[in-house]
Amino acid sequence: MHATSPVSNIAEQFFTAAITSGTLAHGYVLKGKNTSTLYHLALSIAQALNCSNPPQRPVGTEAPPPLSSLACGQCKDCRWISRNAHPAIMTVSRLTYQVNEKGELMIPEELEKQAKKASAPTQIKTDQIGQLIHHLGVSSEHCRVVIFTDVEERPASQASPVPPPYEWQCIEANAEKSFHVRPLDRSVFNAFSVNKFLKTLEEPPPRTLFLFLTETEEQLLDTIVSRCQVVPCLAPQSPAQEDPSLAAFADFYEKLRQHLQRKGDIYQLMAEFQAVFIEAQGLSTPQALSGFQQFLRQKFVTAPVDTARFASYRILQQTLEKTIGVVEAKANENASLLNLFIELSKQLKSASLP
Repeated sequence: MHATSPVSNIAEQFFTAAITSGTLAHGYVLKGKNTSTLYHLALSIAQALNCSNPPQRPVGTEAPPPLSSLACGQCKDCRWISRNAHPAIMTVSRLTYQVNEKGELMIPEELEKQAKKASAPTQIKTDQIGQLIHHLGVSSEHCRVVIFTDVEERPASQASPVPPPYEWQCIEANAEKSFHVRPLDRSVFNAFSVNKFLKTLEEPPPRTLFLFLTETEEQLLDTIVSRCQVVPCLAPQSPAQEDPSLAAFADFYEKLRQHLQRKGDIYQLMAEFQAVFIEAQGLSTPQALSGFQQFLRQKFVTAPVDTARFASYRILQQTLEKTIGVVEAKANENASLLNLFIELSKQLKSASLP
C-alpha cells in the first residue's frame, strides 16, 4: 500500500468499519499533524472503495479487518490509485485541478504555461469548484474520492512522501520540482468557493466521498466542518502523552449518564460542569466547551459505526459550536449552556450516543 508515518489505529478501524458496514458518510475532515499521512490514508480509502477484485473476508470473523485488506492492491484500479493516476480520484488544491479563464479544466498546453509562471495561484478558485460540480454530475461506475488539501512545490532534491496527481506528473516544467501536500486553512479554501460548493457537499452525487485534510478543524470554515464528520488521525500516544483533561471529561460524561438515569435536574448538571472545569480547573467557559467537544469527538470515533449515533453526534457538535460562539460573544452564556445540556440529555436518553 502506502508507506508513511502511522495514523491512529482508531482512525483506520473507523473507516474499515464504515466501509464494511455500508455506513460511510459523504464527507470527512481528516485532521492530524502530518498531512502526507492523511493523504496516504485518503488513497487507501479510495482503493478500498474502488478495488475491482477485493479479497474475500474470512467467514465468522467479528473484528473489522485492517483497512489495507479491503483492497487487493493488484487490480487495475488499485494500481492506478497507488500511482495517483485514477480519474475518479481528484486532488483539489490551488495548484491542481486547475481551470482556465473559461472555467474549463486546463489542457496540457495550458498547464505547462501555468507551471512556468513565477507566481502560483494562492487559493482554490470558485471556477475550480464549478468545474468539480460539473464533473461530479457525470455518472461513473467508480466511487469518486475528492481530496481537498493545500500543496506546495519544492526543488526536486526534496523528495515528496506522496505520489503527485497524474496531471501534475505529466507537466514537463515540473520535472525539477517535487509535490508536497500541506494542511488546508481558511486562506486557501475561501468563503466564495465554499459557498458555491455547500449544496453539493450537503447532497453529493451517489458514490462520492469528500475528504478535507487539515491539522485542526478550526483551520476550516465552520460551514465545511458542520457538514462533515471530524476524524482525528494522530499517531497512537503513550499514556504519558495523553491529555489529562480528557480523563476529567470522561468522568464528567459518566456522571452525566448516571444523573440522567436518575432523572436529575438539568440545572445541577450545568452547575457540576461549571464547578469541575471552570472553578476547579480554572478553564474559561469556551475552553471547557472545546475540551468537552474534543472528548466527544474521540469517543465517537472509537465507537462502532452507526447511522443514528452519527446523527446524534452531529446535532451535539453543531449545538456545541453554536454555544461556543455565543459564549465567546459574551451574550446569554447561562441560557446557551442550559440549551446545550438540554440537547445533550435528549441525545443521551435516545441511547444513540456511546
